[in-house]
Amino acid sequence: MKKAPVVSIVMPLYNKRPYVRRAIESIQQQTFVDWELIIIDDGSTDGSASEVPIDDKRIRLFWQENSGPAAARNYGIREARGEFITFLDADDYYYPRKLEKEAELLHTQKKAEWMLSNFDVMMDNEVIGRRLRDVHGRELKSQVVLYDAPNQLSVPGTHIDGLCIKRRLLKELNGFNEKMRCYEITELITRCTLKLPQVLIYPDPLFRVVKVPGSAYTVFSHRIEGARQIGESLYNLSTYYPQYSKTLTSKSKQQLNSYVSSLIRIGKKKEARRYLTVQYPYSYDRACWKLWIASWLPECLIRLRTLARND
Repeated sequence: MKKAPVVSIVMPLYNKRPYVRRAIESIQQQTFVDWELIIIDDGSTDGSASEVPIDDKRIRLFWQENSGPAAARNYGIREARGEFITFLDADDYYYPRKLEKEAELLHTQKKAEWMLSNFDVMMDNEVIGRRLRDVHGRELKSQVVLYDAPNQLSVPGTHIDGLCIKRRLLKELNGFNEKMRCYEITELITRCTLKLPQVLIYPDPLFRVVKVPGSAYTVFSHRIEGARQIGESLYNLSTYYPQYSKTLTSKSKQQLNSYVSSLIRIGKKKEARRYLTVQYPYSYDRACWKLWIASWLPECLIRLRTLARND
């Protein structure tokens, strides 16, 4: 039986034909070679899978009907054989020493069971360095293990390509929430910090995110629905982790209020009121009452104008 690799890389692939070959080559050019790449074609219609090389035995390609990136990543997690799992979106790419650094810190030195790394972003031909931040908003510029991660319940600025995690731990977390098309990464990281708060942050950028059209995050409806889903997830988590209930509740309310506010802004005021009346899990505070009033205000103004004309 073939020896399992140290690292499994999971790549969801959906209509990224112009970019996926670059992403794959960035893995093949890694200084660390004990890896496998698992690509999940999420029902692409542009022939993306034809860009996957067939002569590299470390690469395995699977196909599923279009179900979203969370479902594709979970498929890859089930197929992974490595001790650690990391990810790469098909439009991004690794710097040559990414896997080397992750394997050194997690596999060889055993400094933690999961880690996150800083990265660069390319947008409109400009490269911008992105740095993860602590609970106080300070940039994390030195190698450090955060023992207070649950106090912030996420590491601001996280990107999925920068997550490297023990396969066992990821399976205990049941992977990604497949109902979510947006913010599913933040939701997973939140659950991970609650379960195992000792996360290693690597200070140097290890990969590049390339902003291209068509990602799930760019779909406004996905972002609106994602705010509701993560808000409700945080509410549920507060019942399992009462010691962090205050922080979880605060972040949950923030997301749910954002969801209701977005509904109001796009004219779905009845839907906003229905959510506040039927599904909103908290007692009303000042912010909630403001949203309730805002959901009625346009109709009230119309009625006042009508009465003024009748007079």
